[in-house]
Amino acid sequence: MRYDKKKLQIDLPKLVVEDDTEDVLRNLVAHEQTSSTRRSSGDFSTYAVIMDALIDTPEDLAILTKARVIDNHLGDDERLVKMWNKLCDTNIVIKSCERWDEMTRDVLEHYHSPWRPMYVEFYDTFFSRPWFTASLTTAILILILTFLQTFYTILGYY
Repeated sequence: MRYDKKKLQIDLPKLVVEDDTEDVLRNLVAHEQTSSTRRSSGDFSTYAVIMDALIDTPEDLAILTKARVIDNHLGDDERLVKMWNKLCDTNIVIKSCERWDEMTRDVLEHYHSPWRPMYVEFYDTFFSRPWFTASLTTAILILILTFLQTFYTILGYY
């Protein structure tokens, strides 16, 4: 997993989910949680918690499937949603690290930003349909050219 602070983007590895994926993930998380070695970074536990936070409904899963983060071979999206929610039912302890804390802080700061809803509304209003975008661009171009024509007309008078 990587976090790009400039783009506010989390790059998650692609996970191919099959029938035995839940057992494998449970064993990896259990090994990390009970491992006494200091080399254990807790990546599987962190991944499990992040995915559990992202997947609550089949619609969330559809977004991750479209983004090619998850390749579901279980057949039913509801089954995969239940698998993730069941996987993190137990108390998973994530080792606190600066990268995780920074990522969480930045994502929450971006989510609670007052500019985000305004940007989304602006984008949905003006750029959701290609013809509307083309007409908006044409109107702005005509306005700029009209301003330039007026400016050069006044400049030529004096």
